[in-house]
Amino acid sequence: MKKTFNILTLAAALTLAWGCSTSDEPTDNNVVGTGATDSDVVFVKADVPTWDVDMRGTEEPPQWTPPTPSLYENKMIVMLRLQDELVRYSTDDDVMAVFVGDECRALSHRSGSGSTIYFVLNIYGNATPTPEEFSIAYYCHGLGQLFWRRNENTFLNEMNLGTESDLIIDLWSGTAKYANHTYLTVTPRVTEGYVDKNRDRVGVFVEGKCRGVGVPGIPFYVFYQGESEQVEVHYYNESRGGIYTQKTPLTVSGRLQEVEMEF
Repeated sequence: MKKTFNILTLAAALTLAWGCSTSDEPTDNNVVGTGATDSDVVFVKADVPTWDVDMRGTEEPPQWTPPTPSLYENKMIVMLRLQDELVRYSTDDDVMAVFVGDECRALSHRSGSGSTIYFVLNIYGNATPTPEEFSIAYYCHGLGQLFWRRNENTFLNEMNLGTESDLIIDLWSGTAKYANHTYLTVTPRVTEGYVDKNRDRVGVFVEGKCRGVGVPGIPFYVFYQGESEQVEVHYYNESRGGIYTQKTPLTVSGRLQEVEMEF
């Protein structure tokens, strides 16, 4: 007999069976600090920048084969909301799948419109002595790229339970274009002008190519290649109408880093 679980029941059950989430969100126990004074930065007058990480790829749409329901004893229904960073690139040709190893256990095209995009996944499986490890794959047609969350059994615990809750999985950091990602927080110490968190911007660059964009005081993604990489930190200050750039490159690795820029 097939079993169908709604998303709240499923998440509650998996919380008990699978334990706590192993999210890679930044924590206070994994922070490296650094600083830059006004003598360490260069200022150039500039218009508001349009910084953006280039996530465009050249991958063709995957030819995934949906599961055959009759081969499985159980079914779980999961509705995932697409993360904000990916929504603007989403098209009707997007597809999301769930895998156990190389075996596709769910396949879905998008639902919704505008800023609210969902994927309804019917995940099939059989009873096993231990929880199976899932991988989520998302093909973004607008970017021509695959995004992965690989070999996990905790991703469903990332949902905040409640009648209005959305289950949003971090797929942006699972880009295949960049080998690694970390988080950076840039805090300005202003001696002239002022900080406007709604208008000021932070950009991280490698050889002129943007690897991360954020706002002051809040951790944001930085993508890099290899075990570590040197990056330039740029800060656009609305009140001064220009960009401050650190003279000394910053080395990013797998740890959350905090940078103070004084100007």
